[in-house]
Amino acid sequence: MTGTAETDDFQAKSQSFLAWLQQHGTTISPKIELADLRQDGCGRGVLAVQDIEDDEELFSVPRTSILTIETSTLPAEINAQINDPWLGLITAMVLEHSKGEGSAWKAYFDVLPERFDTPMFWSEEELAWLRGSAVVDKIGRLSADKAFSERVIPIIRQHPEVFGIADRSDDDLFALCHRMGSTIMAYAFDLEKPSAEQSREEQDDGWEEDEEESESMSKGMIPFADMLNADGYLNNAKLYYEEDRVVMKSIKPIPAGGEIFNDYGSLPTGDVLRRYGYVTSNYSPYDVVEVSQQLIRDVAKEQLKLNDNLLEQRVHYLEEQGVLEDAYDVARPGNEDVETISEELCILVNALTMSQTDFDKLQTKEKLPKPVLATASAELLTFVLRKRQVAYATDDSSNAALAKTTSPHRWSMAYRVVEGERQVLIDVLETLKKLSQPTGEKRKADVDSGSMKKKQRG
Repeated sequence: MTGTAETDDFQAKSQSFLAWLQQHGTTISPKIELADLRQDGCGRGVLAVQDIEDDEELFSVPRTSILTIETSTLPAEINAQINDPWLGLITAMVLEHSKGEGSAWKAYFDVLPERFDTPMFWSEEELAWLRGSAVVDKIGRLSADKAFSERVIPIIRQHPEVFGIADRSDDDLFALCHRMGSTIMAYAFDLEKPSAEQSREEQDDGWEEDEEESESMSKGMIPFADMLNADGYLNNAKLYYEEDRVVMKSIKPIPAGGEIFNDYGSLPTGDVLRRYGYVTSNYSPYDVVEVSQQLIRDVAKEQLKLNDNLLEQRVHYLEEQGVLEDAYDVARPGNEDVETISEELCILVNALTMSQTDFDKLQTKEKLPKPVLATASAELLTFVLRKRQVAYATDDSSNAALAKTTSPHRWSMAYRVVEGERQVLIDVLETLKKLSQPTGEKRKADVDSGSMKKKQRG
Protein backbone atom coordinates (compact mmCIF):
# COMPACT_ATOMS: atom_id res chain seq x y z
CA MET A 1 0.00 0.00 0.00
CA THR A 2 2.85 2.37 0.80
CA GLY A 3 4.43 1.89 -2.62
CA THR A 4 1.11 2.53 -4.34
CA ALA A 5 0.55 5.68 -2.27
CA GLU A 6 4.02 6.96 -3.13
CA THR A 7 3.40 6.26 -6.82
CA ASP A 8 0.04 8.00 -6.73
CA ASP A 9 1.58 11.02 -4.97
CA PHE A 10 4.43 11.13 -7.50
CA GLN A 11 2.01 11.03 -10.42
CA ALA A 12 -0.34 13.55 -8.79
CA LYS A 13 2.52 16.03 -8.41
CA SER A 14 3.50 15.49 -12.05
CA GLN A 15 -0.05 16.14 -13.23
CA SER A 16 -0.38 19.25 -11.07
CA PHE A 17 2.93 20.50 -12.46
CA LEU A 18 1.79 19.94 -16.07
CA ALA A 19 -1.46 21.78 -15.38
CA TRP A 20 0.52 24.61 -13.77
CA LEU A 21 2.75 24.84 -16.85
CA GLN A 22 -0.24 25.20 -19.16
CA GLN A 23 -1.80 27.83 -16.91
CA HIS A 24 1.41 29.84 -17.12
CA GLY A 25 1.78 29.77 -20.89
CA THR A 26 4.12 26.83 -21.49
CA THR A 27 3.38 24.98 -24.73
CA ILE A 28 4.27 21.29 -24.94
CA SER A 29 4.32 19.24 -28.13
CA PRO A 30 1.82 16.34 -28.17
CA LYS A 31 4.76 14.19 -29.28
CA ILE A 32 6.38 14.22 -25.82
CA GLU A 33 5.37 13.37 -22.26
CA LEU A 34 6.68 13.79 -18.73
CA ALA A 35 7.44 10.25 -17.57
CA ASP A 36 8.14 8.40 -14.34
CA LEU A 37 11.66 6.95 -14.73
CA ARG A 38 12.29 6.00 -11.13
CA GLN A 39 12.73 2.37 -12.10
CA ASP A 40 15.83 3.53 -14.00
CA GLY A 41 17.05 5.65 -11.09
CA CYS A 42 16.31 8.85 -13.00
CA GLY A 43 13.25 10.30 -11.27
CA ARG A 44 11.29 12.17 -13.90
CA GLY A 45 12.27 12.45 -17.53
CA VAL A 46 10.79 13.37 -20.89
CA LEU A 47 9.97 10.73 -23.51
CA ALA A 48 8.91 10.89 -27.14
CA VAL A 49 5.49 9.30 -27.72
CA GLN A 50 5.70 9.84 -31.48
CA ASP A 51 8.57 10.01 -33.93
CA ILE A 52 10.23 13.44 -33.83
CA GLU A 53 12.18 14.98 -36.68
CA ASP A 54 15.30 17.11 -36.42
CA ASP A 55 14.70 20.76 -35.44
CA GLU A 56 11.17 20.24 -34.12
CA GLU A 57 9.95 22.44 -31.30
CA LEU A 58 9.43 20.25 -28.25
CA PHE A 59 8.21 22.88 -25.81
CA SER A 60 8.48 26.58 -25.07
CA VAL A 61 8.43 28.46 -21.78
CA PRO A 62 7.58 32.17 -21.52
CA ARG A 63 10.28 34.22 -19.87
CA THR A 64 7.66 35.32 -17.34
CA SER A 65 7.45 31.68 -16.17
CA ILE A 66 11.19 31.41 -15.50
CA LEU A 67 11.86 31.64 -11.78
CA THR A 68 14.31 34.50 -11.27
CA ILE A 69 14.82 37.18 -8.67
CA GLU A 70 12.68 39.49 -10.79
CA THR A 71 9.76 37.10 -11.32
CA SER A 72 9.70 36.03 -7.66
CA THR A 73 7.95 37.98 -4.93
CA LEU A 74 11.23 38.92 -3.27
CA PRO A 75 10.95 42.67 -2.55
CA ALA A 76 13.44 44.80 -4.46
CA GLU A 77 14.75 46.39 -1.28
CA ILE A 78 15.68 43.00 0.15
CA ASN A 79 17.40 42.00 -3.09
CA ALA A 80 19.31 45.29 -2.95
CA GLN A 81 20.45 44.44 0.58
CA ILE A 82 21.85 41.12 -0.60
CA ASN A 83 23.32 42.60 -3.79
CA ASP A 84 24.50 39.26 -5.20
CA PRO A 85 22.78 37.37 -8.08
CA TRP A 86 23.52 33.90 -6.70
CA LEU A 87 22.54 34.65 -3.10
CA GLY A 88 19.61 36.72 -4.32
CA LEU A 89 18.15 33.78 -6.25
CA ILE A 90 18.68 31.48 -3.25
CA THR A 91 16.85 33.97 -1.03
CA ALA A 92 14.03 34.33 -3.56
CA MET A 93 13.60 30.55 -3.68
CA VAL A 94 13.69 30.29 0.12
CA LEU A 95 10.90 32.86 0.18
CA GLU A 96 8.75 31.09 -2.43
CA HIS A 97 9.27 27.69 -0.81
CA SER A 98 8.42 29.05 2.64
CA LYS A 99 5.14 30.53 1.38
CA GLY A 100 3.89 27.03 0.58
CA GLU A 101 0.42 27.11 -0.91
CA GLY A 102 0.67 30.88 -1.01
CA SER A 103 3.40 30.77 -3.65
CA ALA A 104 2.61 30.82 -7.35
CA TRP A 105 5.52 28.37 -7.76
CA LYS A 106 4.17 25.68 -5.39
CA ALA A 107 3.46 23.08 -8.10
CA TYR A 108 6.96 23.60 -9.49
CA PHE A 109 8.69 23.18 -6.12
CA ASP A 110 6.73 19.96 -5.59
CA VAL A 111 8.57 18.25 -8.47
CA LEU A 112 12.02 19.49 -7.51
CA PRO A 113 14.16 17.21 -5.30
CA GLU A 114 14.20 17.60 -1.53
CA ARG A 115 17.56 15.86 -1.09
CA PHE A 116 20.80 15.83 -3.05
CA ASP A 117 23.74 13.45 -3.20
CA THR A 118 26.27 16.10 -4.15
CA PRO A 119 29.53 16.28 -2.13
CA MET A 120 28.19 19.45 -0.48
CA PHE A 121 26.26 17.07 1.79
CA TRP A 122 28.97 14.44 2.33
CA SER A 123 30.69 13.85 5.66
CA GLU A 124 34.39 14.51 6.09
CA GLU A 125 35.00 10.76 6.00
CA GLU A 126 33.16 10.49 2.70
CA LEU A 127 34.99 13.48 1.21
CA ALA A 128 38.27 11.75 2.08
CA TRP A 129 37.46 9.18 -0.62
CA LEU A 130 37.90 12.00 -3.15
CA ARG A 131 41.33 13.02 -1.85
CA GLY A 132 43.57 14.13 -4.67
CA SER A 133 40.79 15.33 -6.93
CA ALA A 134 40.52 19.11 -7.33
CA VAL A 135 36.76 18.71 -7.07
CA VAL A 136 37.12 18.72 -3.27
CA ASP A 137 38.38 22.31 -3.31
CA LYS A 138 35.52 23.38 -5.58
CA ILE A 139 32.70 22.24 -3.27
CA GLY A 140 32.77 25.50 -1.33
CA ARG A 141 30.82 24.37 1.72
CA LEU A 142 32.68 26.68 4.12
CA SER A 143 32.26 29.71 1.87
CA ALA A 144 28.58 28.86 1.36
CA ASP A 145 28.03 28.55 5.11
CA LYS A 146 29.77 31.89 5.64
CA ALA A 147 27.64 33.59 2.99
CA PHE A 148 24.43 32.15 4.41
CA SER A 149 25.28 33.06 8.01
CA GLU A 150 26.50 36.58 7.25
CA ARG A 151 24.43 37.70 4.27
CA VAL A 152 21.26 35.67 3.88
CA ILE A 153 19.93 34.45 7.23
CA PRO A 154 20.35 37.83 8.99
CA ILE A 155 18.31 39.48 6.23
CA ILE A 156 15.63 36.80 6.50
CA ARG A 157 15.52 37.45 10.26
CA GLN A 158 15.18 41.19 9.62
CA HIS A 159 12.01 40.63 7.55
CA PRO A 160 9.87 38.07 9.40
CA GLU A 161 6.72 39.57 7.92
CA VAL A 162 7.99 38.78 4.41
CA PHE A 163 9.40 35.29 4.95
CA GLY A 164 7.01 34.13 7.67
CA ILE A 165 9.54 31.72 9.18
CA ALA A 166 10.49 33.44 12.42
CA ASP A 167 9.87 30.22 14.33
CA ARG A 168 12.46 28.25 12.34
CA SER A 169 15.93 27.67 13.77
CA ASP A 170 19.13 28.80 12.10
CA ASP A 171 19.91 25.14 11.41
CA ASP A 172 16.66 24.79 9.51
CA LEU A 173 17.40 27.93 7.54
CA PHE A 174 20.92 26.71 6.76
CA ALA A 175 19.49 23.45 5.47
CA LEU A 176 16.92 25.29 3.35
CA CYS A 177 19.56 27.63 1.92
CA HIS A 178 21.78 24.66 1.05
CA ARG A 179 18.85 22.87 -0.56
CA MET A 180 17.98 25.89 -2.71
CA GLY A 181 21.62 26.50 -3.58
CA SER A 182 22.03 22.89 -4.65
CA THR A 183 18.81 23.10 -6.66
CA ILE A 184 20.19 26.10 -8.52
CA MET A 185 23.53 24.35 -9.06
CA ALA A 186 21.82 21.28 -10.51
CA TYR A 187 18.92 22.82 -12.41
CA ALA A 188 19.38 26.53 -13.13
CA PHE A 189 20.25 27.87 -16.56
CA ASP A 190 22.33 30.88 -17.60
CA LEU A 191 19.85 33.26 -19.13
CA GLU A 192 20.93 34.72 -22.44
CA LYS A 193 19.28 37.68 -24.12
CA PRO A 194 19.73 37.11 -27.86
CA SER A 195 17.85 38.95 -30.54
CA ALA A 196 14.77 37.19 -31.87
CA GLU A 197 16.32 37.40 -35.34
CA GLN A 198 19.39 35.34 -34.40
CA SER A 199 19.73 32.23 -36.46
CA ARG A 200 20.03 28.76 -35.04
CA GLU A 201 23.68 28.70 -36.13
CA GLU A 202 24.37 31.89 -34.17
CA GLN A 203 22.77 30.33 -31.06
CA ASP A 204 24.19 26.87 -31.57
CA ASP A 205 25.82 26.82 -28.15
CA GLY A 206 22.46 27.44 -26.45
CA TRP A 207 22.93 27.75 -22.72
CA GLU A 208 26.32 26.04 -22.74
CA GLU A 209 28.50 29.05 -22.09
CA ASP A 210 32.14 29.35 -21.17
CA GLU A 211 32.38 29.34 -17.38
CA GLU A 212 33.97 32.80 -17.15
CA GLU A 213 31.27 34.28 -19.37
CA SER A 214 28.44 32.52 -17.51
CA GLU A 215 29.52 34.01 -14.19
CA SER A 216 28.37 37.43 -15.39
CA MET A 217 25.01 36.14 -16.63
CA SER A 218 21.85 35.96 -14.54
CA LYS A 219 20.56 32.52 -13.60
CA GLY A 220 17.01 31.26 -13.64
CA MET A 221 15.01 28.11 -13.04
CA ILE A 222 13.26 27.08 -16.27
CA PRO A 223 10.30 24.81 -15.46
CA PHE A 224 10.07 21.66 -17.59
CA ALA A 225 13.46 22.30 -19.23
CA ASP A 226 15.01 20.94 -16.04
CA MET A 227 12.95 17.75 -16.25
CA LEU A 228 15.18 16.50 -19.08
CA ASN A 229 17.94 14.15 -18.04
CA ALA A 230 21.39 14.75 -19.49
CA ASP A 231 23.61 12.48 -21.54
CA GLY A 232 26.78 13.48 -23.36
CA TYR A 233 26.41 10.71 -25.97
CA LEU A 234 22.64 10.57 -26.41
CA ASN A 235 22.05 14.33 -26.37
CA ASN A 236 19.24 15.05 -28.83
CA ALA A 237 17.81 18.42 -27.73
CA LYS A 238 19.01 21.95 -27.02
CA LEU A 239 17.53 25.06 -25.49
CA TYR A 240 17.35 28.26 -27.54
CA TYR A 241 16.51 31.77 -26.45
CA GLU A 242 14.03 34.14 -28.06
CA GLU A 243 12.86 37.58 -27.03
CA ASP A 244 9.91 36.52 -24.91
CA ARG A 245 10.39 32.77 -24.47
CA VAL A 246 12.88 29.92 -24.41
CA VAL A 247 12.42 26.97 -26.76
CA MET A 248 13.64 23.40 -26.54
CA LYS A 249 14.23 21.86 -29.97
CA SER A 250 15.31 18.49 -31.20
CA ILE A 251 18.77 18.42 -32.80
CA LYS A 252 18.35 14.98 -34.38
CA PRO A 253 15.49 12.58 -35.11
CA ILE A 254 14.07 10.92 -31.98
CA PRO A 255 12.08 7.68 -32.33
CA ALA A 256 8.85 7.10 -30.44
CA GLY A 257 9.67 5.70 -27.01
CA GLY A 258 13.10 7.34 -26.94
CA GLU A 259 14.13 9.60 -24.08
CA ILE A 260 14.87 13.26 -24.75
CA PHE A 261 18.26 14.26 -23.40
CA ASN A 262 19.89 17.61 -22.80
CA ASP A 263 23.66 17.88 -22.34
CA TYR A 264 25.83 19.52 -19.69
CA GLY A 265 28.64 20.15 -22.17
CA SER A 266 32.18 18.81 -21.79
CA LEU A 267 32.18 18.46 -18.00
CA PRO A 268 34.62 16.11 -16.28
CA THR A 269 33.12 13.33 -14.15
CA GLY A 270 34.20 15.10 -10.97
CA ASP A 271 32.26 18.23 -11.90
CA VAL A 272 29.19 16.18 -12.83
CA LEU A 273 29.31 14.72 -9.32
CA ARG A 274 29.89 18.11 -7.70
CA ARG A 275 27.05 19.81 -9.52
CA TYR A 276 24.48 17.08 -10.02
CA GLY A 277 25.23 14.36 -7.49
CA TYR A 278 25.86 11.38 -9.75
CA VAL A 279 28.50 10.00 -12.09
CA THR A 280 28.30 8.46 -15.53
CA SER A 281 30.86 7.03 -17.91
CA ASN A 282 29.38 9.25 -20.63
CA TYR A 283 31.41 12.20 -19.31
CA SER A 284 34.66 10.30 -18.62
CA PRO A 285 36.18 11.39 -21.99
CA TYR A 286 36.22 14.91 -20.54
CA ASP A 287 38.06 13.96 -17.34
CA VAL A 288 40.94 16.24 -16.41
CA VAL A 289 43.53 16.46 -13.66
CA GLU A 290 44.27 19.86 -12.21
CA VAL A 291 47.94 20.63 -11.66
CA SER A 292 48.78 23.65 -9.52
CA GLN A 293 51.33 26.23 -10.54
CA GLN A 294 52.91 25.81 -7.12
CA LEU A 295 53.49 22.10 -7.71
CA ILE A 296 55.13 22.85 -11.06
CA ARG A 297 57.39 25.44 -9.43
CA ASP A 298 58.34 23.09 -6.60
CA VAL A 299 59.25 20.27 -8.96
CA ALA A 300 61.14 22.62 -11.29
CA LYS A 301 63.14 23.95 -8.38
CA GLU A 302 64.03 20.43 -7.31
CA GLN A 303 64.71 18.88 -10.73
CA LEU A 304 66.27 21.85 -12.53
CA LYS A 305 68.13 23.24 -9.53
CA LEU A 306 66.66 26.69 -10.14
CA ASN A 307 67.31 29.09 -7.30
CA ASP A 308 64.46 31.20 -5.94
CA ASN A 309 65.54 34.38 -7.75
CA LEU A 310 65.71 32.76 -11.18
CA LEU A 311 62.44 30.95 -10.63
CA GLU A 312 60.64 34.12 -9.55
CA GLN A 313 62.13 36.04 -12.48
CA ARG A 314 60.65 33.63 -15.00
CA VAL A 315 57.29 33.30 -13.29
CA HIS A 316 56.99 37.06 -12.90
CA TYR A 317 57.75 37.58 -16.59
CA LEU A 318 55.03 35.13 -17.63
CA GLU A 319 52.61 36.84 -15.27
CA GLU A 320 53.38 40.20 -16.90
CA GLN A 321 52.69 38.61 -20.29
CA GLY A 322 49.29 37.40 -19.11
CA VAL A 323 49.87 33.66 -19.59
CA LEU A 324 50.34 32.53 -15.99
CA GLU A 325 47.55 30.53 -14.31
CA ASP A 326 47.09 29.38 -10.72
CA ALA A 327 46.45 25.85 -12.00
CA TYR A 328 46.39 23.97 -15.29
CA ASP A 329 44.27 21.08 -16.52
CA VAL A 330 45.76 18.09 -18.27
CA ALA A 331 43.16 16.06 -20.11
CA ARG A 332 42.69 12.58 -21.49
CA PRO A 333 44.64 12.23 -24.78
CA GLY A 334 42.70 11.55 -27.95
CA ASN A 335 39.63 13.66 -27.14
CA GLU A 336 39.00 16.11 -29.97
CA ASP A 337 36.82 18.33 -27.77
CA VAL A 338 39.28 18.78 -24.90
CA GLU A 339 42.97 19.59 -25.41
CA THR A 340 45.46 17.41 -23.56
CA ILE A 341 48.00 20.09 -22.61
CA SER A 342 47.20 23.78 -22.87
CA GLU A 343 49.37 26.32 -24.63
CA GLU A 344 49.77 28.17 -21.33
CA LEU A 345 51.12 25.05 -19.62
CA CYS A 346 53.52 24.41 -22.51
CA ILE A 347 54.76 27.99 -22.27
CA LEU A 348 55.30 27.72 -18.51
CA VAL A 349 57.34 24.51 -18.55
CA ASN A 350 59.28 25.67 -21.62
CA ALA A 351 60.17 28.89 -19.82
CA LEU A 352 61.32 26.96 -16.77
CA THR A 353 63.55 24.58 -18.73
CA MET A 354 65.24 27.19 -20.93
CA SER A 355 68.83 28.12 -20.38
CA GLN A 356 69.32 31.46 -18.69
CA THR A 357 70.91 32.84 -21.86
CA ASP A 358 67.92 31.84 -23.97
CA PHE A 359 65.47 33.19 -21.41
CA ASP A 360 67.30 36.54 -21.23
CA LYS A 361 67.11 36.86 -25.02
CA LEU A 362 63.42 36.02 -24.93
CA GLN A 363 62.77 38.58 -22.24
CA THR A 364 64.72 41.27 -24.07
CA LYS A 365 62.57 40.76 -27.15
CA GLU A 366 59.41 40.60 -24.99
CA LYS A 367 58.50 37.28 -26.56
CA LEU A 368 57.16 34.04 -25.16
CA PRO A 369 58.39 30.47 -25.57
CA LYS A 370 56.64 28.55 -28.33
CA PRO A 371 53.52 26.73 -27.11
CA VAL A 372 54.85 23.26 -27.97
CA LEU A 373 56.68 20.98 -25.59
CA ALA A 374 60.44 20.78 -25.89
CA THR A 375 62.02 17.47 -24.89
CA ALA A 376 63.29 18.85 -21.58
CA SER A 377 59.84 20.27 -20.89
CA ALA A 378 58.20 16.90 -21.46
CA GLU A 379 60.65 15.42 -18.96
CA LEU A 380 59.86 18.11 -16.39
CA LEU A 381 56.13 17.64 -16.85
CA THR A 382 56.62 13.91 -16.36
CA PHE A 383 58.16 14.55 -12.94
CA VAL A 384 55.29 16.92 -12.11
CA LEU A 385 52.58 14.43 -13.01
CA ARG A 386 54.28 11.61 -11.14
CA LYS A 387 54.30 13.86 -8.09
CA ARG A 388 50.65 14.62 -8.76
CA GLN A 389 49.80 10.92 -8.71
CA VAL A 390 50.90 10.64 -5.09
CA ALA A 391 48.17 13.07 -3.97
CA TYR A 392 45.33 10.63 -4.58
CA ALA A 393 43.74 8.55 -1.87
CA THR A 394 45.46 5.24 -1.35
CA ASP A 395 43.56 2.04 -2.03
CA ASP A 396 43.14 0.78 1.52
CA SER A 397 41.15 -2.44 1.22
CA SER A 398 39.89 -2.30 4.82
CA ASN A 399 38.65 1.27 4.38
CA ALA A 400 37.09 0.35 1.07
CA ALA A 401 35.24 -2.57 2.67
CA LEU A 402 33.93 -0.30 5.42
CA ALA A 403 32.93 2.36 2.88
CA LYS A 404 31.02 -0.15 0.81
CA THR A 405 29.05 -1.06 3.92
CA THR A 406 28.36 2.39 5.35
CA SER A 407 27.84 4.41 2.16
CA PRO A 408 28.28 2.19 -0.89
CA HIS A 409 26.75 4.58 -3.42
CA ARG A 410 28.90 7.56 -2.45
CA TRP A 411 32.02 5.40 -2.18
CA SER A 412 31.37 4.04 -5.67
CA MET A 413 30.95 7.53 -7.12
CA ALA A 414 34.11 8.79 -5.42
CA TYR A 415 36.02 5.76 -6.63
CA ARG A 416 34.97 6.36 -10.22
CA VAL A 417 36.03 10.01 -10.05
CA VAL A 418 39.43 9.22 -8.56
CA GLU A 419 40.12 6.25 -10.82
CA GLY A 420 39.13 8.30 -13.86
CA GLU A 421 41.63 11.01 -12.96
CA ARG A 422 44.32 8.46 -12.18
CA GLN A 423 43.80 6.98 -15.63
CA VAL A 424 44.16 10.43 -17.19
CA LEU A 425 47.58 10.74 -15.55
CA ILE A 426 48.60 7.29 -16.74
CA ASP A 427 47.56 8.12 -20.31
CA VAL A 428 49.26 11.53 -20.33
CA LEU A 429 52.44 10.10 -18.83
CA GLU A 430 52.53 7.49 -21.56
CA THR A 431 52.25 10.25 -24.15
CA LEU A 432 55.00 12.26 -22.45
CA LYS A 433 57.22 9.19 -22.36
CA LYS A 434 57.25 9.18 -26.15
CA LEU A 435 57.83 12.92 -26.33
CA SER A 436 60.72 12.95 -23.86
CA GLN A 437 62.86 10.55 -25.88
CA PRO A 438 65.08 12.77 -28.08
CA THR A 439 66.24 11.50 -31.44
CA GLY A 440 69.60 13.11 -32.13
CA GLU A 441 69.19 16.86 -31.83
CA LYS A 442 66.98 18.41 -29.20
CA ARG A 443 63.56 18.09 -30.80
CA LYS A 444 60.28 19.76 -30.14
CA ALA A 445 57.14 17.66 -30.14
CA ASP A 446 53.76 19.02 -30.97
CA VAL A 447 51.07 17.92 -28.57
CA ASP A 448 47.45 18.86 -28.33
CA SER A 449 47.37 22.41 -27.08
CA GLY A 450 44.89 25.20 -26.79
CA SER A 451 43.03 27.30 -24.30
CA MET A 452 41.16 24.30 -22.88
CA LYS A 453 38.11 26.50 -22.40
CA LYS A 454 35.14 24.14 -22.24
CA LYS A 455 31.50 24.78 -22.91
CA GLN A 456 29.47 23.90 -19.83
CA ARG A 457 26.27 24.54 -17.88
CA GLY A 458 26.70 27.11 -15.17
